[in-house]
Amino acid sequence: MYIFVYGTLKKGEPNHQLLDGSEYICTTRTIGKYTMLDLGLFPGVLKDERSSASFIHGEVYDITPHTLEALDNYEGEWYFREEIELEFGIEALIYFLKKIPTIDYDIIPNGNWTK
Repeated sequence: MYIFVYGTLKKGEPNHQLLDGSEYICTTRTIGKYTMLDLGLFPGVLKDERSSASFIHGEVYDITPHTLEALDNYEGEWYFREEIELEFGIEALIYFLKKIPTIDYDIIPNGNWTK
């Protein structure tokens, strides 16, 4: 199964080790537009299409059920996962924020989070 990551799980980011043993497929972006928030140390994506929505940029990995379980534990109560369509006809799971957090945040208008 494929997972689409857009934040601290990407190559070179601090939590990428959770994808150890997973096969990198490609860098791509979403077909749909979503709102990406910069929450300080990590981003989050809202499943809505506000005027600030954009294509989300990230990486796709082929993961095992064991890795998916580890990612679910890592993402915790703030996120839920859903399958979406990406460029190149790829379908992958993505983690969306359940709601706008009560902490300060900025909108990332280009959908591409970098530290």
